[in-house]
Amino acid sequence: MNTLEAQRVLAVLDDAVDSLRLVSFITSEVVAAADQLGGVLGQDVADSLQQHAAELVDLQPDFQPHQLLPTSSSLLRVLKKSPGIDEALTSLQCDRSSGMMQLLTYFEQHRAQLQQRLARSVEEDATERDTFAALAERRERAAAEKLQLEHKLKLQRLEMAKQMGALQAAHDAATAELQELRRSAAAGQAATYGEAAAVKAADEAAYAAEHAELAKQLEAMHLELVALRSGNREAAAAARKARKRAQQDCEAAIGEFDAEMYARHREHEHAATAYNELQEQIKTQTAEADALRAERLAHEEALRSAAEAKKRAELRRLRLEAAAYAIQNAWKVWRKKKAAEAKKAAGKGKGGKGAAGKAAGKGKK
Repeated sequence: MNTLEAQRVLAVLDDAVDSLRLVSFITSEVVAAADQLGGVLGQDVADSLQQHAAELVDLQPDFQPHQLLPTSSSLLRVLKKSPGIDEALTSLQCDRSSGMMQLLTYFEQHRAQLQQRLARSVEEDATERDTFAALAERRERAAAEKLQLEHKLKLQRLEMAKQMGALQAAHDAATAELQELRRSAAAGQAATYGEAAAVKAADEAAYAAEHAELAKQLEAMHLELVALRSGNREAAAAARKARKRAQQDCEAAIGEFDAEMYARHREHEHAATAYNELQEQIKTQTAEADALRAERLAHEEALRSAAEAKKRAELRRLRLEAAAYAIQNAWKVWRKKKAAEAKKAAGKGKGGKGAAGKAAGKGKK
């Protein structure tokens, strides 16, 4: 199907959906109140509704739905031509029937599915068929695997039933053994309780005898304590007397010590006075010694300066003498060198003249 034909089909479906949507608002309440809705829906719509209501009344009580087709078609044409009819019908807030709403929903879904099918190509249809075939094959394999798994599950259940039987037998044996152990434990517990009662009775008798003996010892020790307390009173009185005597002796010794310390304090004050006087003398002597030391240092500094000046003069004289001696030696060396050079130059002059004379004599011959 080409695009133009698909658009025509969709246009027809859209018109059908719009018609159903408009008709869904025309309930029995709206038809009954048609004479009062002229200001809301428009007078032409109200007239069509009244005509439809009159036709419906005329066909009562036995009528067929196809008998209302002319008036319904006329009403639908008027609704489509009326501007703003959607908002007007919505403002009525009427309860639309569930059957009409289901029909409208079905047509809308059918229109969407048809649009999707018309928009698909041949290749997409083939792909969808292949996908469906693959899904069917996968479903068959899944069913076969399900049967195999169910068979395995049955076998596992049988095996588990056998294992449960063995476990139940082991449990019964363990229960019987546990009952036997409980009976033996109860017998042992009864014997232990009997032995414990005998030991308890023997311990109680021994405890009573030991308690009586300890009571006797406690009474004797109590009498001894009374005697010791009376002796301690006498000893405490003697100790108090000795303490008082020692306190008096201590006070006397403290008085003597205080007198001695006062005398020593006086001696210390006299010694401190003498020490202070001696310190003043030491300070005076120290100042005089410092003055003498400064004078001696100044004198030594003057002597040292004079000695250094004399030493520098002596060194200067020695340097001058050494310089003069060096100059004299250099002068003597220079004179000897000049004399040697002059002598050498004189010897060379004589030798040149003799050689020239010999050459001239040979030429004459």
